[in-house]
Amino acid sequence: MLVTLAGCGAQTEFHRLAGRTMGTEYAVTVSGGSDCTGVLPHLVEAELGSVNAQMSTWQSDSELSRFNEAQAGEWVPVSPDLAGVVALAQGLATRSDGAFDVTVGPLVDLWGFGVPERRGLPGTKEIAEAATRVGYRLLDARQAPPGLRKRVDGLRVDLSAIAKGHGVDRLADLLDGRGCTDYLIDVGGEVRVRGLNPGRAPWRIAIEMPEAGNGAEAAPVFHLSAGAVATSGGYRNFRRVGEFRFSHTIDPRTGRPVSHDMASVTVLADTAALADGLATLINVLGPEDGLAFAERHEVAALALIRTEGGLDRRYTAAMREHFGEPP
Repeated sequence: MLVTLAGCGAQTEFHRLAGRTMGTEYAVTVSGGSDCTGVLPHLVEAELGSVNAQMSTWQSDSELSRFNEAQAGEWVPVSPDLAGVVALAQGLATRSDGAFDVTVGPLVDLWGFGVPERRGLPGTKEIAEAATRVGYRLLDARQAPPGLRKRVDGLRVDLSAIAKGHGVDRLADLLDGRGCTDYLIDVGGEVRVRGLNPGRAPWRIAIEMPEAGNGAEAAPVFHLSAGAVATSGGYRNFRRVGEFRFSHTIDPRTGRPVSHDMASVTVLADTAALADGLATLINVLGPEDGLAFAERHEVAALALIRTEGGLDRRYTAAMREHFGEPP
């Protein structure tokens, strides 16, 4: 879908593209030269289709699905994009001692969030068995020539914690290459912006407050003219088995869904892939360890913590800088 928007008080013309990808919705609001119109919707669809063809676990013929079905020990040729995303993920895994780990695929499937879906809850023995096929040290990625290798059979890579962000970055590169000067890209809540909005002001991004009353209360608003925003939390994607409700975020170190009081964490970064991965990483680590990691690595993060009195907001020092003064 392509919609034209008039810039308030200006001659700038904005166009809005929207559709579905990666099991979610995307929207692009963009302005620039003549190259930002015409065939742009087709280019956006093609770029997102390429990301799916490389990194989807739901498409049986994707590059990632073919790697997941491969045997251990051999290098599997992949695209530079897939190798690069896995390399970024491996760097985050190393920095977090495995709290972020894209080899968590067997555990994601076991808890009913992967392919195929399952009913009921896994037992301790099932979790222990799946854990033998999980571990970032069991996965190798190289750039030249681009390839992936698993060290044990049954290892499965799941890029759901970083692929949407990568898709956002791919669209940003596409728009930059066509001379688009102002845009906001949103793929399933992962956002990247450049320039100014139709009102000729920095883009305004509000973070949803989960579990706040009966509706969606907005957290402090970010005004950005460059950068990316990503949020990780279990308040939207979860399963319920009997009276047991659990998040889709699996802690690779325990083999179980996270069970702490962090409702969500929002991260600002230069790229959406990095923001996406860091948000998941901090969410896995939880309120104390996660925020300590963020402070140690100067990550701009806002955590929403469940308390008896409601949701408590905690900001890292780097995040406070975006507000000009402590919130």
